[in-house]
Amino acid sequence: MSQSETEKIVADLMDKIPEIEGILLLDQKGNVSVGQTITTMNHSEIAKNAAVIIASARELNKSIEKGDANATYVEGDNGYAVIANSEKAILLAIIGKDAAPSLGLIIRDLKIALSRIKL
Repeated sequence: MSQSETEKIVADLMDKIPEIEGILLLDQKGNVSVGQTITTMNHSEIAKNAAVIIASARELNKSIEKGDANATYVEGDNGYAVIANSEKAILLAIIGKDAAPSLGLIIRDLKIALSRIKL
């Protein structure tokens, strides 16, 4: 899949869900391949932290014998970091607090978008 096709999938997802303030596609090591945020943010720092969270979630799920971790979210005072992941990639959405009722749908949309991205 070309870089422009991947960027289109990510941009379409951001357009589809107005609560998304930013979205990053990264590999399991935390290297950003596509990143778009509505404000200036340090994409590299965000990606590295997301990769650590996913690695920890995978270890947790392994220790409780629940299979691989494929989604997680972190709630903050002003919003959420919602993360979907596959064996090859991580898709992280930064969303506002107003998206609380839609978290399940956002996670689903992230998983669908991630399944369409071929790295």
